[in-house]
Amino acid sequence: MKPKPIPLFAIIFGAAILQIANGVLGVIIPLQLGLAKTSASGIGLVVTAYSIGFLIGCLKSPGLIRDIGHIRAFAALAAIFSVSSLLFMTVEWPPAWALLRLAGGFSAAGLYAVIESWVADHAPPAGRGRLLAIYMVCNKAGLMLGQGVLSLGDTMEGGFYLLAGICAAISIVPVSLTRTGGPPTRDVATLSFRELYRIAPIGIVGCLGAGLVNPTMLGLLPVYGLEIGVSARHIPLLIVAAQFGTFLLQWPLGWFSDRVDRRWVIVLATAGSSAVGLVLAMAGNIGLPLLLILFGLWGGFALSMYAVCIVHAGDHVDRNQFVPLVSSLMLVWAIGASAGPPLAALTMELYGAVGLMYFVTTISAMIGGFALWRMNRRGPIAVEDRDAFINIPASSPEAGVLVGNIDRQPAKAKHPDDA
Repeated sequence: MKPKPIPLFAIIFGAAILQIANGVLGVIIPLQLGLAKTSASGIGLVVTAYSIGFLIGCLKSPGLIRDIGHIRAFAALAAIFSVSSLLFMTVEWPPAWALLRLAGGFSAAGLYAVIESWVADHAPPAGRGRLLAIYMVCNKAGLMLGQGVLSLGDTMEGGFYLLAGICAAISIVPVSLTRTGGPPTRDVATLSFRELYRIAPIGIVGCLGAGLVNPTMLGLLPVYGLEIGVSARHIPLLIVAAQFGTFLLQWPLGWFSDRVDRRWVIVLATAGSSAVGLVLAMAGNIGLPLLLILFGLWGGFALSMYAVCIVHAGDHVDRNQFVPLVSSLMLVWAIGASAGPPLAALTMELYGAVGLMYFVTTISAMIGGFALWRMNRRGPIAVEDRDAFINIPASSPEAGVLVGNIDRQPAKAKHPDDA
């Protein structure tokens, strides 16, 4: 029996509600720690705990889903996410907060593995691309809503943790009520780091760098904002501006990458984010309007790079390797996301708030330099021999399955080695 669209949209709605909770917690936790004068290294520990939990969840959640099924796994993980969100109101010790974020990251990875495997398996063949676009927009809208709502209240109140817990609990409802059966379970197929580097060096280096830079910048931005004198109520707007920048630049950069060597787009994105980072390091608090513009530009360049790197790597493999390639590179991204915050926090302790900008700018410039070096080592794949760009989320290993089910322009030729 052909699945009806309503259950799928209910599941996507549940994912968007869950992203509201993610958006709230991702900002309120480092913001409150910064207001409490917690050291940069202490805040970095809490921020990186989420990424470590996420990485563990990516590796372990497929087994959990296989053992108990999609609906029960989703309900259990959403309950863990909800309870861990509420417990922030009961304890103020940073190591305890790190453990709670570890649990939140683990559960989030499993929750999105369930959602994306469900969407990938039940999406009608003729509408998979459109459904992915709706899924991405709803996720981004939910994330921005969760981040932006913090500007409407007192950031030191516990009500936002209550909001996050409620959203996580509500996300269970559309999933548990759907009549659509769960998709078949599958293990996460991955490639070795050596194989990834052989296939596309810029793919693995770019995804590692995106993990080092993007979650670190967004996670520690509240600390930077407080130190340069931005109001606690306005700091969430800076993060929303960075997310909104991807709405403006992701698809233009992707469109451009379909028409030129994608490595030039990676160079452009890293150069743009590095330039904006340097301006932010030198300018300090130049007023909210200008800061919103600068962070919007930074987000447009930096947050768009991951998808371009993934698609560039995908140009170098056959279709039967695309899903394990995406899953593997997402794990590389998660490793970078786990390492970035403590390294950036150390830089901030040495140089102050601008240390964050020094860190993200240096990493971005290194990625761009590596891309230029690789361009001198091997020429590009012809435009007519590549698949069209598609925006790929760094949300779960199932993202590769979600994107791999979409009919794209078939590749006509592949280089046997790296590019």
